Amino acid sequence: MDTSVIVKSTLAPRKSLPNDVYEREIETHKKCRKLIKLLDSRDFEVYIPNVALVEVASVLKRNGYHRLIPRVLESLSASYIFIPEEDIFELSIEVATKTGASGFDCYFIATALLLNATLITDDKKMNRHARSIGLNSILIREKELEEIKKKLGE
Repeated sequence: MDTSVIVKSTLAPRKSLPNDVYEREIETHKKCRKLIKLLDSRDFEVYIPNVALVEVASVLKRNGYHRLIPRVLESLSASYIFIPEEDIFELSIEVATKTGASGFDCYFIATALLLNATLITDDKKMNRHARSIGLNSILIREKELEEIKKKLGE
């Protein structure tokens, strides 16, 4: 699972967004919240690279939620399985070489590749890069929750 899903489940979109973007993002926020609850309640094994903690902290800080950082990081650490950098470093470089994706995105894509897992994201570019190398990837904003559940074997 990508940081975009974690952050969008945690933070509601800003009302200052253009109306059409706000409507899409509020629906995505709701789906992400429901997805997180589903994953937690069904004991799915959710894998995340260690760098996710850095990215989540950074996004929360940039959006003015620095007080949430310790609580969110603690919750993530208790809920998900973290993949150490040394386990995916070389594969992340391969992903970068093949896709040109951002550094953080390469770690998430490499994690899914390593585990032969489905990547769950709401990052359009990451989704495109993942699919370009044959990885099964779900772009949250494009799928209904029932369809996501089906893809996850629920």
